[in-house]
Amino acid sequence: MTEYDELGRLIKLRKEKEALIPKVIDKKKKIRAKRKSRKVLLKKWMINILDD
Repeated sequence: MTEYDELGRLIKLRKEKEALIPKVIDKKKKIRAKRKSRKVLLKKWMINILDD
């Protein structure tokens, strides 16, 4: 394994990691959105019960 091969491998690894990052962020956003919608639903549900 020459230095050149080593460099190529490192660059390839970095590119793979960079490609993965947006997916992780999207997943976190989805989870946050779900939590938020659950909170909103709960509030609406509570208000409905209190109104009745």
